Amino acid sequence: MELPEFLPGSTMIAEERWHDLLWSAVPHRVVSSKPAELITYVANGTVATRASNRGMPGTESLNRDQRKLLTLRSRQARVAEVYEAPDKLFIRRPDRWSTTILGWDPVTGEFRGWYVNFELPTQTTSSGIVSMDLVLDLWVDPDRSWHWKDEDDFRTVLEDGTLDRSVAGHIEAEAADVLTELRTGTGAFNGRWLDFHPDPDWAVPELPERYAWASSAWTFPPGPRLSA
Repeated sequence: MELPEFLPGSTMIAEERWHDLLWSAVPHRVVSSKPAELITYVANGTVATRASNRGMPGTESLNRDQRKLLTLRSRQARVAEVYEAPDKLFIRRPDRWSTTILGWDPVTGEFRGWYVNFELPTQTTSSGIVSMDLVLDLWVDPDRSWHWKDEDDFRTVLEDGTLDRSVAGHIEAEAADVLTELRTGTGAFNGRWLDFHPDPDWAVPELPERYAWASSAWTFPPGPRLSA
């Protein structure tokens, strides 16, 4: 499968969907778009909407990762407006079970590292793309040392049936490919984008009305909203 092609500089919406429910919507600025690779940028402070159980009964003592896991299992949530942070560059390739995200400090511009998000392969929508986070992540420091994130949660969602067990084989193969690319300095780790700077004329994109807080695209009721 080839990735959809977008006009560089244009805005597209990256959705997540879980059991056909809209789970998140984030506006991205297109940096580079080819059938074999899609590069997009999300500026620090971009407003997105996400399914969240923040503030719902029974979540008061849970940390962010615990709340995310509970939401995934229960599918009980409200729609929250959130600010995206920090400045991030997303590298997607067709038929891959991960997206690699480069992050920079929004104040100093210092490169923070690579975040590998294991997820369903990217599909096309009328407004952009859609995928879904699959819990497991890999963090890579600027010196290329790395560690897993949320391994225990990933095992849990496989064991309890939240994720189909067939996912494990795809993620295992994808992780092996990612670590090979990290070791050899290829793929998302070739260093090409380390000095990326967004076009200064780019305004922070806004979500279309159909994805906004309390819009009809959402099955969940409206929840926390950012102050005007």
